Amino acid sequence: MRTICLRTLLAASLVASSLSAYAHVDANGMQISTKSPQAHALFEKGMHKVEMMHLQSGLENLRGAVKADPKFALGHILLTFFSQDPAEQVAEREKALATRKFAGPEEKLIIDWLANANQAHWIPAIQAMNEALQAYPRDKHLHWLAGWWLTLNQNQNQRAIMQFERVIKIDPMFADAWNEAAYCYAKEGNFEKAFADIKRYTELVPNEANPQDSFAELSRMAGRFDDALKHYHMSLKIDPTFHESQLGLGDTYALMGNQAKAREEYAVAIKQGSTVQQVTWSLQLAASYVREGDFAGADKAYREVAQLAHSKDFANLESEAYRTMAMYQTESAPALELLQKAEEVLHEDHKVPQVLLNEELAFVLRTRVERAVRDGNQDMVNNALKQLGDLASANADEVIQSSYHGASGSNMLAQGIYAEAISNFQEDEVNPISMRGLAEAYEKSGQKENAERSAVKLAAFNVPVIEQALVVPQFRKDRASKLAAATK
Repeated sequence: MRTICLRTLLAASLVASSLSAYAHVDANGMQISTKSPQAHALFEKGMHKVEMMHLQSGLENLRGAVKADPKFALGHILLTFFSQDPAEQVAEREKALATRKFAGPEEKLIIDWLANANQAHWIPAIQAMNEALQAYPRDKHLHWLAGWWLTLNQNQNQRAIMQFERVIKIDPMFADAWNEAAYCYAKEGNFEKAFADIKRYTELVPNEANPQDSFAELSRMAGRFDDALKHYHMSLKIDPTFHESQLGLGDTYALMGNQAKAREEYAVAIKQGSTVQQVTWSLQLAASYVREGDFAGADKAYREVAQLAHSKDFANLESEAYRTMAMYQTESAPALELLQKAEEVLHEDHKVPQVLLNEELAFVLRTRVERAVRDGNQDMVNNALKQLGDLASANADEVIQSSYHGASGSNMLAQGIYAEAISNFQEDEVNPISMRGLAEAYEKSGQKENAERSAVKLAAFNVPVIEQALVVPQFRKDRASKLAAATK
């Protein structure tokens, strides 16, 4: 599984016989500083579970590790990294910083890296990551973490692939490096290499559910929906409690167009998930109403999610619910009201990592730009772009940078400045809205071959995000009609 938020970090080889405050695990391992054998054992057990995407039980082990040794700074910072609960992320980050003095040199760099990233302090975060990679070139776990962070937090798949392949060179038996590399190749459109790597991952851990789950997700990305369903069921057969595969069934049926069946599968997953998973996965369920054009049903579902998120202080998810509602409104007045509500939520006092608030704010501002472009309200476009540009200037966060470029591309396209539109859209090629804009900008500037390549890529986009629901099905219909007309 490689969907929203959590992935793997360390292999089960993080075992040290020494009980000293500081120890090297092995020649290729990560340093662990704890005097508690219980903390060490729970840490090892938790990381093994997290690696195989048994997230909730893995997190419980990590919580047990820092309870056994409250000064275990690495345990605290990895809880920050893995937890989906924003309040826990903040609390554990502060504990990691408070206990940093008890950590070893490598651990301190990891804490500096992840704590700064969590607070949206991107320059010191990147500096700490680079320093750690240079200082510990043979630490497979460290390079694995860097690859994970580069692909999911920075959208830098090629750089991430280099890190994962380095891990594999150090230890070809490090199963999850094959898994993560496969996802990167798939996102780059190289499904032949992606499936070869995921096959190797499956061979290394044949009795785990996650390889089948990953095989299913890559199959869905490639448009092989029947194969995706088959592998999700295989995953659940191996482990009926692997709730991420249950979610995957819902996502797959949603992309196949069977929204009633998708909601059935989502409901089962939501019932089984943690509190934050229930909120996040309910957003997926709500999107099924958008996919079938039932906007009243979608409004009701998203408002329920927003209320649940508000009650749990998940401000970023509450804002996302309001923002998503704004995206499909046919009238601008209610859309703009919802965007205002989404922004106000983010400016309230919350125990949520600043990075999450900043990224959601960028999404809100981008959506406001796109609505204003559609309405021909250039003053609103300029104002929202100015805010988004300021946010992007203050953050090296690729999520924010992509939002700025996507919004700028929409503005340039509307003004007929196609070269600049293309340049901006190319910086946000994983968003269907920008992909559609890029194809249009190529077409209007006379770049027929590039327009066709972009159109083919967009038509084959099978990731269950709201932008896909709003753009891709209609794009496919329009493209089919255009192709049919051209053959007459």
